[in-house]
Amino acid sequence: MKKLSILALVVLTISACQNSNKNTSGFEIKGTLTNSKGESIYLEKLTQTGVTVLDSGVINEKGEFSLNQASPTLGFYRLKIDESNFAMMVIDSAQKITITGDARNLANTYKVEGSPDTQLFLEYNDLAQKQKGRTDSLENIFRTAMVTMKLDSLRADSLSKELQKPYEEMLKQYSDKVAKKISENSSSFASIMAVQQLRPEDYLSVYQTLDKGLSAKYPDNKDIKSFHGMVKQTEMMVARTSSIKIGKEAPELILPMPNGKDLALSSLKGKVVLVDFWASWCAPCMKEMPNVKRAYEKFKNKGFEILGVSLDKDRDAWLGAISKLELKWPQVSDLKFWESEACQVYAVQSIPFTVLLDKEGTIIAKDLRGIELDKKLEEILK
Repeated sequence: MKKLSILALVVLTISACQNSNKNTSGFEIKGTLTNSKGESIYLEKLTQTGVTVLDSGVINEKGEFSLNQASPTLGFYRLKIDESNFAMMVIDSAQKITITGDARNLANTYKVEGSPDTQLFLEYNDLAQKQKGRTDSLENIFRTAMVTMKLDSLRADSLSKELQKPYEEMLKQYSDKVAKKISENSSSFASIMAVQQLRPEDYLSVYQTLDKGLSAKYPDNKDIKSFHGMVKQTEMMVARTSSIKIGKEAPELILPMPNGKDLALSSLKGKVVLVDFWASWCAPCMKEMPNVKRAYEKFKNKGFEILGVSLDKDRDAWLGAISKLELKWPQVSDLKFWESEACQVYAVQSIPFTVLLDKEGTIIAKDLRGIELDKKLEEILK
């Protein structure tokens, strides 16, 4: 279960159509849409606090419309016919934009002139759609195998691991293409959405290049300043992540157990330890827990221990899950949800998440699950 992105766009109830942003810049957006039936069309600005209608009009019998009553500032907008039929755009003041497309399927058919950032946005979107087609094919292979081969959970997990390698290769190829295009357009506002598809730990320099380019070009823009703040937080997160790389000593954790007494991770040295981040509210964690229990029963007498680190915030829910699941290994939690000290120290972005330590407390693997955890433990606990 993933932690929400700090730049996730929150789309709230649309405000009433009020022309409070009078045109003082000469901005205009006009277009010709096929298959129109005289629909109303709206220009809306998207922000982190909601959606505001800036202008509206009616598509005439020829499929034509013109909106020229607003003076938009640089940002993300949508030209909307209804909630499921709209065109995403990146607009700046004083632009004169022309749009064409199918009124029944605007999102997948629109073309734009007069807005370079929107054209760039469409290029990014085209890359994303092609990537989605490739990953969907892999998912179809997995689903077909599940049905035709009647795989049990262990074999399904094994197949999933085998498909992970081609998936990761597809992701890298896609990410490299996106990173190259962002670097070539490092002062373009449209690149803000694209960069969020890249793993910060692998592409931090791309985030930094975009931040530098945008900050230089738009030093007073509030959205750019917000993006700059996000990049600074990302830099700190990557720095923390680097401290939990394989081959490094695991950072110390000292957190309270259910009885209220503190337990230090370092006190478990001498055993191979799996640090298992989970929570009672996390459905994927609950699904994975039988595999963790099986590994514990199989290897607990061979020098293996688990430290369960919960991201719960409700003590009763945490203790109830421990009891219901019959978890017999040490459990700790500061009950601070995603603000947990452990979450910060280990740069946890999603759960379940595991870190495997050798007997000296050195990190030897991360995010092992199911049969892969069994294989690794067999290897080191012969």
